[in-house]
Amino acid sequence: MTADSILIGRPRARVVRAPGATVQTAEGSALARRLLGIAFFGAILFEAGTADKLMDLGTYLHRGIGSWAKVPIAITPLELLILLALIVATVSELAKPRWTSPTREELTARLRGGWPVLLFSLATIVGFVRGAVGGGDLYVGFWELRFLLYVPAVYLIVRASVRTPQHVASLLRTGLIATVLLAAEGTYRRIFLIDKGLLGVIPEFAYEHENVMFLASFTLLLLAAYVFGAFPRARTVGLLLAPLFLYTLLATERRAGIIVLLVGIIVTAVVTLVVRRKAFMLAALPVLLITGAYLVAFWNAPGIAGQAARAIKSIYQPDARDAASNLYRLLETFNIRATIHSDPLFGVGFGRPFLMVVGLPDLSWWPFWHFETHNNILWVWLKTGVAGYVLFWVMVGGAISRAAYAAKRLEDATLRCAALFCLIAVVGTVVFAWVDLGLVSGRITILLGVALGILAVVERIDRTTRQAVPVAR
Repeated sequence: MTADSILIGRPRARVVRAPGATVQTAEGSALARRLLGIAFFGAILFEAGTADKLMDLGTYLHRGIGSWAKVPIAITPLELLILLALIVATVSELAKPRWTSPTREELTARLRGGWPVLLFSLATIVGFVRGAVGGGDLYVGFWELRFLLYVPAVYLIVRASVRTPQHVASLLRTGLIATVLLAAEGTYRRIFLIDKGLLGVIPEFAYEHENVMFLASFTLLLLAAYVFGAFPRARTVGLLLAPLFLYTLLATERRAGIIVLLVGIIVTAVVTLVVRRKAFMLAALPVLLITGAYLVAFWNAPGIAGQAARAIKSIYQPDARDAASNLYRLLETFNIRATIHSDPLFGVGFGRPFLMVVGLPDLSWWPFWHFETHNNILWVWLKTGVAGYVLFWVMVGGAISRAAYAAKRLEDATLRCAALFCLIAVVGTVVFAWVDLGLVSGRITILLGVALGILAVVERIDRTTRQAVPVAR
């Protein structure tokens, strides 16, 4: 230490302890972070099922080991990664020396973000028990529940292992790199397979629906990086990456992705207007104006160029394909409401079908078409009852509130950018799940768990970073 200070002249960090506060360490569990990073990367890049041979690895990653290894193991390799990371993170937390007991303020801060996640997770387990007691199919109930449990598992891993702004940045860079590869593969798929008729499936199954969530969210991460001056390398290549992301987003022809992107742009603009008005004038406002001009210019344009405008137009003037999709969701909503009214307090539970008050078009090729609904938000009420539904909104509302506060109040640029990204991811998940199967996708719930976990630690990390003040001696 003396040699560092006197002979080399290197500044040393002196820790300044605030009154009544304890200094957090920056250790965490490196192994848990690496395992989570691998799971996050794989969940974004690889689809669970597609006709594209380049994505065949997703078949093994997202499906039970027993389905392709002929062994009696229902867990998937992705779940195995999450489980190992959770065990490592938990052991690391329990092994840390506890020199002092947490203060009341620290304990309150820890529970503020964690108890809604915990209670919602308990509500889902109660929903599983409710379905089993009511004579539901345990196998179906297990498949309905399993992806919701990714949220608390990933949340706990992030909370236990992420300790510094560099950890947060590394996790988001992992997601960004995976999205770049996903967009590049999606562009190849559209140009060389779909447009040439070589994929062999209808457009509905050319891409997995969840892809649009990552393409939209990480496009807006690039915008958030410009707003807060974070992720300099990403900003350097952002002008090249954004068109790639947007092209693949449009190539999927999923209206849900366009809606998520537009809502995310509005959220980013509102936050930027409040937090950084200069950045709003230089970045967010031009994006809003360009988006508005695009919608006007391409309202009736055919092909990929007009896909985003047609997605908005289809709400009022749908074509035959969108009209059929709208009708299915309308009829399904009647059945959802009837099922909720049959037992609004406790719901029907996982593994039990919803009521068929009105007939639906035949989707018998999908094993869960009588169990899972495209409106995945009301589906939570349908399965877990009013308590689970309220706790879901408490969890989501609390995350949105913390994200908005962190984007405004934190000092570290990387953490503020991460908070805005998490706000976009949480709001985007709700929007996507309102119109499509979001909460029954492990890829989406991993993203949600990462966002909730980051929001649980960013304030503590920012406060800890400010406590270490470099003092030259």
